[in-house]
Amino acid sequence: MGSDVRPLPNRLAHRLTAKVYGMLGADGARESGLTALMYATIANFAVDAVLAVSLAGTLFFSATTGESKGSVAAYLLVTIAPFAVLAPVIGPLLDGIRTGRRTAMSLTFAARVVLAAVLLQNFDSWLLYPAALGMLVLSKSYGVLKSSVTPRLAPEGLDLVRANARLMITGHIGGSALVGALAAAVAFVFDPRAALWLLLVVALAGIYLCGLIPDAAESRGDEIFADPFAPEDAPTEVMPATAGTRPMAVPAAPPSFMGQWRRSMTVRFPDATRTAMWGTSLQRLGTGFMTIYVAFVAKSSDHLSGTEQLALLGVVGAAGGVGTFLGNAVGSRVRFPRPRTTVIMLAVASLSAVVVAAVFDGVPTAAVATLVLSLGSAISKSCLDATIQENLDPAAQASAFGLSETTLQLSWVFGGTLGLLLPTELTVGMAVLAATGTVFFVNVIAASRGVGVGSLIGRARSRS
Repeated sequence: MGSDVRPLPNRLAHRLTAKVYGMLGADGARESGLTALMYATIANFAVDAVLAVSLAGTLFFSATTGESKGSVAAYLLVTIAPFAVLAPVIGPLLDGIRTGRRTAMSLTFAARVVLAAVLLQNFDSWLLYPAALGMLVLSKSYGVLKSSVTPRLAPEGLDLVRANARLMITGHIGGSALVGALAAAVAFVFDPRAALWLLLVVALAGIYLCGLIPDAAESRGDEIFADPFAPEDAPTEVMPATAGTRPMAVPAAPPSFMGQWRRSMTVRFPDATRTAMWGTSLQRLGTGFMTIYVAFVAKSSDHLSGTEQLALLGVVGAAGGVGTFLGNAVGSRVRFPRPRTTVIMLAVASLSAVVVAAVFDGVPTAAVATLVLSLGSAISKSCLDATIQENLDPAAQASAFGLSETTLQLSWVFGGTLGLLLPTELTVGMAVLAATGTVFFVNVIAASRGVGVGSLIGRARSRS
């Protein structure tokens, strides 16, 4: 056999490509369709990253501190606030989709192609805000749909915890990091608006990639709904399907005549799953807060040059990225025998890091707090996935993943909005985050004892 005469860079690129291709299809992921979902998820992360780069250059860095805060405040008011209202409706609505999930995922990209064209033509007008709202809603809608189809596409040799972690890792590396860096380069060389052309191309690719997802993603009629706020008399088990029928929930108590059919198709989250969901929500609250708040702290530092402000953001942003990557890597490789306890311990660690950052304010402590929050968020999400897989029947897992994802997204939105409203003093901001996180933590402990917010709402619904 002759030696490879190709130049060294070409050989290295070929080997790297082959290795990445093999990793993406490992454990039977390519045969099951999970790899195709990875490609579409990378495109979704990439669209978000490009949009963030473009809007950051327009609303934030191109203006003075007061102007940028007013611009971003207006952006969040018009985008985040309506999303907070729509999300509780969007989640259950998308969760109800049993057929046509691949089409729905493709449509989230197709609509973003249209919105990218609108943004290109109206980048300096008020249409920027509703178009950005549409982008946000479509991105989160894809996330809910992705969570719903993952149980269908996970290969037998890969549990749902590792499948979800693999989706997150590939999305962050391929979409957020690589395509985000490309978008930053385009914005630097040309202008932030030019990056939207890259967004349009990636969204078009997303349509095609969703078409590669196999039909196994669609429901076969054996799914039922899961609800973290279900009445206390709602069941937690599923009665197996018989020939010609679909699975039904096993009632924990005789339902009312009005709710008999509805409750027969609904199971409630067990306490362990509720605990993990609220603990992960605490972490997402913190990461959302740090993402928005640190940006304004850097912008308000008048003694820093523009380069130094970017460096400050880079340090804290890198800490968050490293924490997320490490958390997903750990979550995909380590099995936690007691996920509920793990989530509570991670919440204590994150709250402690935030308190330290409030007492000893500065870039190092803020970076450490962001690292701990991001690490805790990723590992807690893996624990949440584990409790769903262990405690809920497979017929209810797709619904549980979709609805829990909606809750986590709302927590991030709440944290980001809180970061916008506070004065740009690290001590004040971190103290408020610590206080808010403590309230969330109390709910986590209450949920572990069966008396959290979800249980209280469920009991109220039982009486209605």
